[in-house]
Amino acid sequence: MRELGSIVVLVHVVSFCFGCIVGSFLNVVVWRVPRGESLLSPPSHCPNCGHEIRPWENIPIISWLVLRARCSGCGLPISIRYPLGEGATGILFWLVALAAFRRNLPLAWLPGAFYLTGSLLAASLIDLKHRLIPNLITYSGLVVSIVLALLIPQGRISVFSNDAAVSGGLLVHSAIRGLAGEFQADLIQMPAVLAMLDWALGAALGFAILGSFSVLGTKVFKSPLMGMGDVKLLAMIGGFLGADAVLFTTLFGSLTGLFFGLVRRYVFRSSDLSVAFGPFLSLGAFVWILFGGSVWEFFHKVF
Repeated sequence: MRELGSIVVLVHVVSFCFGCIVGSFLNVVVWRVPRGESLLSPPSHCPNCGHEIRPWENIPIISWLVLRARCSGCGLPISIRYPLGEGATGILFWLVALAAFRRNLPLAWLPGAFYLTGSLLAASLIDLKHRLIPNLITYSGLVVSIVLALLIPQGRISVFSNDAAVSGGLLVHSAIRGLAGEFQADLIQMPAVLAMLDWALGAALGFAILGSFSVLGTKVFKSPLMGMGDVKLLAMIGGFLGADAVLFTTLFGSLTGLFFGLVRRYVFRSSDLSVAFGPFLSLGAFVWILFGGSVWEFFHKVF
């Protein structure tokens, strides 16, 4: 038991530190990608004097404190958003690791959950400021989700049984089991096939739901109700988390987005009714990452 406890603590610490490192990279992504700049070159540097940031000056959070929030070349203040972004990502990754143990999921589930969490954070920050979700984030996410489904399908398959045990069986996963019928036992012996089926259903449903809203808005209101970035973001979420997560994310994102829009309109008297939908979809997906199918139990009790 003591060894198991040590492993759990180690996973939590490593997850937080890894998240801080990823957060440092996401700072670069959020700044460069919307501007069409390369993520590889030039190396990170001071925007004022061009001083190239050395490795010891790029340690998440610590370097900002050691440098006293100033460039070592010219003394220009370094924005606090950098350590905040690193720390926030570290906390999110720690929460993901915590969810893995709470939901009794294998470590094979973590790579996909970590990648998706980082992608959701980057997409949300960019969408809030620039009102766009770059294809680089969504397309690369879809590719990574396919690769993970093929290489470590156990990270997805384990979610089926765990969420079914908690919530009494998820809608789409239950449908898969029903349609499989007598072939269900064979599918269980082919985890990569089952994982790819789950990936295809999730990505397709994510694209279809918001894609239909976009087409409907164009035909009825002569203006798309949402951008294609949101459509591809939900498809990416489905690629990582499956079709049931798409249904929850759409519902959660729509309700929270509507609530935010109403507060903005009637409390703050804002005349701008447009809302960046990406952050609300991302929040819904992250809630699913943390709680999985058990969120349906909460909805059943409340509503």
